[in-house]
Amino acid sequence: MAAGLTRIAADPASFVPTNLVDPALLLAGSPNDRGTTLFESADGAVKCGLWACDTYTERLPSYPEDELYVVLEGSVVVTVDGEDPETFAAGDALVTRRGTACTLEFRGPFRKVFLTHDRTAGGS
Repeated sequence: MAAGLTRIAADPASFVPTNLVDPALLLAGSPNDRGTTLFESADGAVKCGLWACDTYTERLPSYPEDELYVVLEGSVVVTVDGEDPETFAAGDALVTRRGTACTLEFRGPFRKVFLTHDRTAGGS
């Protein structure tokens, strides 16, 4: 790989448990969330990688960071508070803003490429 480039690809067998789903926010199912971070900025504010889960539903009163993701497999139904549900399937991309209150219904097996920006990390 050329200097300055990061390939965002990984064998799903190399994924490790991420345990990102707060059991207190789980509404249904069993996440079995797993993935790998393949890039992280020097200040820790930006991360990119792959993430996967099984079928589950969670309620997020405040999305933890800005996130772009591209659905590779499965689908997710996103219901932002006060809005109609929207479904995103393989090939779709979406951005969720930090602080968004929403319900996420992952229909698995689900897999995505993610890019997050945490404004609280690294002072950015």
